[in-house]
Amino acid sequence: MASTDISNTVGEQTDEKSSDRTTAAEREAAMQTAGASRQSTSGVDSSTWFSGWRLMLLRVAVLVVTLVAWDVASGWLIRPVLVSSPPEVAETLWRWIEEGTLWEHLWATTQAVIAGFLLGATTGVVAGYLFGTFVRVGKVLSPFVTALYTLPRLALAPLFILWFGLGLQFKVMFSAVIVFFLVFFTTRQGVEEVPRDLVSSVRIMGGNRRDIAVRVVLPSALIWVATGLKISVPYALVGVVVGEMLVGNTGLGFLLAQSANRFNPAGLFAAIVVLLCIAIIVDSALNRLTSRFLRWKTTSSVT
Repeated sequence: MASTDISNTVGEQTDEKSSDRTTAAEREAAMQTAGASRQSTSGVDSSTWFSGWRLMLLRVAVLVVTLVAWDVASGWLIRPVLVSSPPEVAETLWRWIEEGTLWEHLWATTQAVIAGFLLGATTGVVAGYLFGTFVRVGKVLSPFVTALYTLPRLALAPLFILWFGLGLQFKVMFSAVIVFFLVFFTTRQGVEEVPRDLVSSVRIMGGNRRDIAVRVVLPSALIWVATGLKISVPYALVGVVVGEMLVGNTGLGFLLAQSANRFNPAGLFAAIVVLLCIAIIVDSALNRLTSRFLRWKTTSSVT
């Protein structure tokens, strides 16, 4: 009987200890879950707070403060001949709009940017795909491509002037060269990052080179290609503007050079404001475009 009582007592104590441990474990798990939910909730709240009308309001506030500080500093802290002022810049812009000067030069820059971007992006994607697919060819030609990439672009300007003249062709080619290398390197990296087991699987199932390119390589490298295209668009604009400043007689770069030669700071800042507006519009459009076409990538990574 005594041994039976002892065993029962030990069993009860063991059950109590196990139940205590279970309760403590459940309590700890509940506390961790609550902490994680609080963190996630606070993260969502902070991210949603900086969105929508609040984000737009903050941006407008930053713009207003910058313009006010610029207007106050002009004449009080800095000579107006160096920085002009917002009213003078607005007056210059309005005069250009009324005279039609802005639209003429804006169209000249826009068509050169579009042509240079399309030419450079197309050749960059094709060359990047070929170098990434045919590895041996890429290894042989890579030093030469890298050497051309390291050349200063302005060093090529006299040669391009000799080849293409002083008109639209020069600006297009000068911009296309800059875009080409950016798209080329990102596309090549994306093609080289494609998992080789996927390529082997398609080959085992009887797929030819076209099937591999369309169904495996291009979808896998799409995010790299999209990144290269997004990065290269502003550089296409930079290439055109630099070309117009060098030898152009039309375009926003020509307006910049003309205003600088005439010591007209209002014209300089007016042209810069137009370029900034173009950059903001292009960046917003590219963000929407890439998020739309890469939506499948985000969905697959989440699931």
